[in-house]
Amino acid sequence: METLSLFKKGLYFSLIEIGGVKITLFALLKFGLILILGIIALRFFRRRLQRFLSGKLTLPPGALNSTVTLFYYFFLVLLVLVALSTIGINLTQIGFLLGAFGVGIGFGLQTIANNFISGLILLGERSLKVDDLVELEDGTLGIVKEINIRSTIIRTFDGQDLIVPNSEFISKRISTWTYGDDWRRIHIPFGVAYGSDPEKVKKVVTEAARKVPLTEEDSEHPIRVWFIGFGDSSLEFALVVWIRQSQTQRALTGIKSDYYYAIHRALVEAGIEIPFPQRDIHFKSISPELTESLRNLWREQHG
Repeated sequence: METLSLFKKGLYFSLIEIGGVKITLFALLKFGLILILGIIALRFFRRRLQRFLSGKLTLPPGALNSTVTLFYYFFLVLLVLVALSTIGINLTQIGFLLGAFGVGIGFGLQTIANNFISGLILLGERSLKVDDLVELEDGTLGIVKEINIRSTIIRTFDGQDLIVPNSEFISKRISTWTYGDDWRRIHIPFGVAYGSDPEKVKKVVTEAARKVPLTEEDSEHPIRVWFIGFGDSSLEFALVVWIRQSQTQRALTGIKSDYYYAIHRALVEAGIEIPFPQRDIHFKSISPELTESLRNLWREQHG
């Protein structure tokens, strides 16, 4: 009996007093249990809701994820309020706690608060959606796999999963390939030898680009071959072609590689020379002995 009495005293011993409410070990255990069970239930409800909405509504994946995530965090806040009320803290006292929490944010939690608010903005205005192809300010290119309240998961084309704080997408310049539409124009520079017919080059490369499965062409998105200049060893051109990003989940380097293969094959088949750097060396004078040595060397190499 004495052991049971000591155990009860320990459970109901006042650890801290907030606004006239004594917080005991039993209250903390009850708060933690309600919170854990509630989070488990909310996660189960989140998965069921996502499956239900995906079957009933014709929403894009990004919009569906944003809607479900907002509902999840809304009910999570309600769960915390309910859990606090079960240990005797009313709304006025909760306001006191939030005020104290706000002071903490002002001193040391600015980054967390910034990412949290940025996550709400992203989910609310849907400027970024799941399956969007984005390029970060440092040049990293990847696909949005998940948008959470604090961070966003980006999967690169090298198979890396990057956890990017949401504030990055609010405070910095981000390029997205799939915001308004998924039409993207890419430039593939190449060169041919001097003496080549530019009109023939244009025709050959245009036909080669049409044979690449990624190529999309209509009246508003034509294939172009631009003559962009005279290089040191070549005539400089650029193939300008449109693709649909929704039809490929590949890095830009891999996409350009397909066009370079097609251009090289087409130029070789058409007999158009692909140049290499050349330099002419002019001698003002040369000794007869050196001339004879060079001739002998040439004869040895060419029979």
